[in-house]
Formats: sequence, C-alpha cells, structure tokens
Amino acid sequence: MWQTRRVERRSTAGVTLIEILIVIVIIGIVAGFGIPRLGQAGYRADAAARLVRMQMQLAQRAAITRQSNQVVNFDLTNNKVILVQDYNNNDSLDVNDRQIGRHLEEGTKFTTPNWAGPDGHIPTGAVTGTQLNTFGGLQGVIFRRDGSASTDAMIYVTNRDAVKTEYRAIWLTQGTGKTDMYKWNGTSWIRMNQ
Repeated sequence: MWQTRRVERRSTAGVTLIEILIVIVIIGIVAGFGIPRLGQAGYRADAAARLVRMQMQLAQRAAITRQSNQVVNFDLTNNKVILVQDYNNNDSLDVNDRQIGRHLEEGTKFTTPNWAGPDGHIPTGAVTGTQLNTFGGLQGVIFRRDGSASTDAMIYVTNRDAVKTEYRAIWLTQGTGKTDMYKWNGTSWIRMNQ
C-alpha cells in the first residue's frame, strides 16, 4: 500500500530581507518626489554673488599684470557682468577695447534691498558707490594698475525678491580693491566664507 505523506507547512510570522529592501526602495522613491528642493534658490544666489566677486577679482589681477585699467560694467537689465580692458587707460569705452560678458546664474538678478546694507546705508540701487563710472550707458567700476578701484561699491543680487534670506551683497573697498561677500540671514548681514 501506498503511504501518503502529508507535508505540513509552518506559517512564519517574519518578513524576508527582500521584502524589507523593496519597502525601503519604495519609501525612497516617494520621499524623493515629496520633499521639495530645499535651499536650491539660496545656492543660486550664492553662485551669482561669487560670479560678481570673481569677475571683480579677475579685473583687479588683470589691471596689475597687464598694467592697463580694467573696467567691470554691470548690465542691470540683462543681469550681466561685463569686463572691459581699457588698453589706452582713458577711462572710456573705445571700439578697440576688449569686452567679455558673463550672465548671472539662471533666475538670479541684480536687485535693491529696502533695508540697510552691510555698510549700514540704505541702498539707492542694485549697484551703489560714491564715484561709479558710466561706460556705454552702464554703471561700472575701474580697477587701476596698482590694484585699487575707482570707488567704494556695493552690489546686490538675489534669486527672489520676496525671500529676504536670498539677498547677497558684494562689498568693494576702493583703496585696496578687496571684495567681500555677505548674505542676509533674516536679521543681519553676515560675511560669507570665501
């Protein structure tokens, strides 16, 4: 006679490693869609401030090494920084002067905060200074052959006007041509790490 074997299955109360991994992957995917991109606008504002500062530093170095004045123009309408090499040092834009322009980071712009800047003064524009020069209809700063600038200046950029913590300021010191970056933290301007 045939004997039939009865196989009994035990029910297990646990979960397998594969089931746990699948759940973790699904949670990760859902969280990636659900969490907003925090801080991205602030990073863009930082990048715009660094671009302006970098262009000013390039102009200062070029003025010293090439022994010709370098102009940094600010195109507020197109959110662009333009470097001009003033070959004949006449402090005016000539046909032969070389120009190189760089746009600010996407979505960022020159702007004017309605509160006091890092220097303690309420700004009258996105680019302020005691002796700003005008080149081709644009406000600008001249870097001299000794590395100094033609004026003290403050340049403001932001990603969104409504979000005050996204405002950045670049402070140019006339005598040394030194630039510093600041950001608004909601209550005061703090110096950014370079």
